[in-house]
Amino acid sequence: MHDKMPFTDNYLPFTAGSDMLFRAVPYHAKRCKAVTPREASLAHNGSGALRPRFVRRDVPRSFFMLILKKINNNVALASNDAGEEIVVFGKGVGFPKTPYELEDESIIQRVFADVDEQYMGVAQSVSDDVLLASSDIATTAGKALDCKLSGNLAFTLADHIQYAIERVADGIVFENPLANEVRFVYPREVSLGARGIEIVRERTGIELPACEAISIALHLVNSEIDGMGSAQDMDLVMKSAVILDRATQIIEKHVGQPLDHSSYAYVRFVAHMRFLIRRLKQGGSKRTENSSLFCQAAKDFPDAYACARDINEYLSDAYGWSCSDEELLYLMMHVNRLR
Repeated sequence: MHDKMPFTDNYLPFTAGSDMLFRAVPYHAKRCKAVTPREASLAHNGSGALRPRFVRRDVPRSFFMLILKKINNNVALASNDAGEEIVVFGKGVGFPKTPYELEDESIIQRVFADVDEQYMGVAQSVSDDVLLASSDIATTAGKALDCKLSGNLAFTLADHIQYAIERVADGIVFENPLANEVRFVYPREVSLGARGIEIVRERTGIELPACEAISIALHLVNSEIDGMGSAQDMDLVMKSAVILDRATQIIEKHVGQPLDHSSYAYVRFVAHMRFLIRRLKQGGSKRTENSSLFCQAAKDFPDAYACARDINEYLSDAYGWSCSDEELLYLMMHVNRLR
């Protein structure tokens, strides 16, 4: 029955053998661009200019990928089985004329989801080994930190690592002026940065200087905090390192002894400060709903209150930020746990 189906403008004819499988693949008829579910629905109800195209496929049901656009010979923009746009890496995947349906799944070595278009071009200026190394670092970090990192991370890292390799070739080494603060505040990320140097060496045969562990760590922290990877977000990471270092010094002065950075209480304090700094920088402040509780806590825990007040004064003097009573209350709670 299917063999007698007329080839109209709504169908793309493919020989499917005994498996007469049809799959809806919405795309713009002129630009061959994957469309959103909303655009597809507009095409179906006739209120939009797009029309669904149905493809009879000769590949297994378990795999479908449409290569939409070449980025370089080995990297391309693609659409997966769910219609989601992804970036794929595989030998020669960008070489054929696009768009085309990829039939051999084994070609794909890496899949990158949630990559912003502005970062895709990085693949044109870095080597394949650098991109693979960056992908390995991002995967390793995601597992170790047990969190979802930005989809842009592999590309922003690749861009940085490529330039770092070029600096090594020129005999140039940049020491980060905040290296001590970053080691102090983000020890897990710095450890992963050191592992990143090993991964780069394994992939490229090039030994990056030890100070690059700090730069890689900052990319990881940036990816954790925002998931966007912009210059403004990296500035926030740098500010956070300085603020956390100073806040820790203030607490240590009040308690009269060094803090245990490996303690659960300190880890929770760091996490709280990260989000507090982000909220204050964005101009937000928690609305005070517990003024009476704050006043009572200030009386019951005068030392913790004095410490939290000093941290707030530092934030105000250095950055023009001011914590609400409720934010001071939460800060007091964390300070009290560190005593």
